[in-house]
Amino acid sequence: MRARAIGLNLRFENKGGTGMDRPASIVTFERLYLGALALGVINTVLSWSKTEALMATQTAQAPPEAAQIIGWVVPLATVIGFGIILLLWYFIARRGAAVAKWIATILVVAAVGFMAAGLSAGTYRPGLGGILGVAGNLLQAVSIWFLFRPDTKNWFGEGSVA
Repeated sequence: MRARAIGLNLRFENKGGTGMDRPASIVTFERLYLGALALGVINTVLSWSKTEALMATQTAQAPPEAAQIIGWVVPLATVIGFGIILLLWYFIARRGAAVAKWIATILVVAAVGFMAAGLSAGTYRPGLGGILGVAGNLLQAVSIWFLFRPDTKNWFGEGSVA
């Protein structure tokens, strides 16, 4: 299998020691969710110079104590944000944690809502950054939809007890 040749394990064989294969919807979720994460990383890298310029402007206008904090808070918050996304992916796609499914769902619904509000108000980012942002949010929304497909119920321990 090609996926094994490049080191990807498309089956999860140790979900709580059950040997349960991951449902197709979970595999699809994983691909879309990580694709959205990749778009987010690309967008962050491409727009980092604008972020730094904004931080420099805010630092120049801020009191000295705040200026010291601004320089490291934004990069740290960015790393923490990506870390949260990766933790949610792990607990959803690799551990079948229903709580993580609901946390991710709430966060994605909020992100799509904020994006829609920004688009309707005309305040959403213009250019490539905006396009990547919309694409990433849509990928995340579609990925979340896959978490609610019938084949995921047992994965999340939500199946009926026989």
